[in-house]
Amino acid sequence: MLDYMVSRYQSLPVSPHRLRGWLIKWLTQQQAWCRDARFSAAFPWRETGLPQRYFLQRELHIDGQRYLTGPRYLGGDLAQPFIDVVALDGPINQQVACAIMQAWQALNPQTLRVLLPADHPAIGFTDQLIFLGRPDSLSAPTGQDVSLVTATREDYPVCLTTINRAYRASWRALPQLRHLLLATDKRELREDIAQGNVSLIVSQGQLAGLIICAMRRVGFIEAIQILDEVILPEYRGRGLAARAQQMLLQQLDQRYGDSVLLTGTILPGNTPSLKSAENAQRRCVLKYQFFTPADLSAGQRVMATDG
Repeated sequence: MLDYMVSRYQSLPVSPHRLRGWLIKWLTQQQAWCRDARFSAAFPWRETGLPQRYFLQRELHIDGQRYLTGPRYLGGDLAQPFIDVVALDGPINQQVACAIMQAWQALNPQTLRVLLPADHPAIGFTDQLIFLGRPDSLSAPTGQDVSLVTATREDYPVCLTTINRAYRASWRALPQLRHLLLATDKRELREDIAQGNVSLIVSQGQLAGLIICAMRRVGFIEAIQILDEVILPEYRGRGLAARAQQMLLQQLDQRYGDSVLLTGTILPGNTPSLKSAENAQRRCVLKYQFFTPADLSAGQRVMATDG
């Protein structure tokens, strides 16, 4: 599986050595979940009436190829089960997709999900886009009208107010994404402030928003992830979100060196966030794609050598 996946994700803007290292760790973890009772215990096996062991991940052998698969629920909704194809050593065609669905039929999955390179032809619908930024992608210095100030415990009330105001404005502007745009909750905010993960975005001496980031694994990518970024309504339309991301990447470069990467996920319909990422010179590198066997026409394949 390792060599096949390295070849499929070779378009990522990182060295082959780094990519291989990420995928080795990823495969080790995902394969461990085929036998880890702690993993299966986190699933609603009691509610479904299925044995706990049913929710362990499985390596399926189909037409001489291996497909490492696992159960998931979209947004934690028990009415929306799907199967994640987390690793593979061959493409997915309609026959393979049907076989995977059949292997998990007791769960009654509605879709399959796979992590694809950004330039892979669209099949089904895209759930999330994964962006990546590097210090050497910055084409110009960040404007001096923006600064980042690490939040302290005393800043918790204003941080919470800023998040709540910003998300209410976003929900009004993007009503179709209201149920998908989830604000950082109070407990997470307190923890992130305590860990030094929250930076206030200050423009011309005034609080304009905040950005939360921490080292995370996004898909198999290990990088500093933007967990949340908000701009207050009265400061929107000035490019502050993009400039804050650029400044953050500059600071990370000074702290960790030019090997640092800045990542994050964005919903396809979140136009303001997509524009900010583009203006910050972060590029889309991967996408989570949902599809069904019916989405694959005759001869169509997912993650094939020809893309």
